[in-house]
Formats: sequence, structure tokens, C-alpha cells
Amino acid sequence: MDTKNELSRITELERLVAHQDKQIEELSDMTSAQWREIDALKTQVTYLARRIHDDANGADDKSAEAKSVTEFAAMNKPPHY
Repeated sequence: MDTKNELSRITELERLVAHQDKQIEELSDMTSAQWREIDALKTQVTYLARRIHDDANGADDKSAEAKSVTEFAAMNKPPHY
């Protein structure tokens, strides 16, 4: 057996393993960052869905309280009036 050839093969295998370890670590970091972003987006979507739901229910409550079109318009006028 050629010792120099075996050492060369072992060195090449060690280089490949080191490269793969680095790639795995980078992919793991990327996956973690993506999960954090997904969690933040889920929270934001949930918040916005609740807000839309609450706004829709609030408008229904106001229309039920109004006895006339004028009262409804007064209850729903923009804040700058």
C-alpha cells in the first residue's frame, strides 16, 4: 500500500466533511431565520384578521343602533368632522 496515496485520500475526505459541515450549519441558520420570519408573519396575519373581524362587527353594531340614515351617518362620520 502506498502511504502517501492513503494520506492524500484521507485529507480529501476530511476536506469534504469539513465543507459539508459548513453547508449544514449555513442551512440550519437559514432555516431558523425563515421559521422566525414565518412566526412573525403568522402573528401579524392573526392580528390583522382579528382587527378586520372586530371592525366588521363594530360596524354591524352601529348600524343596528341607528334608527335612521341620518343617525347612522352621524355615528360613522370620519374623525376629521
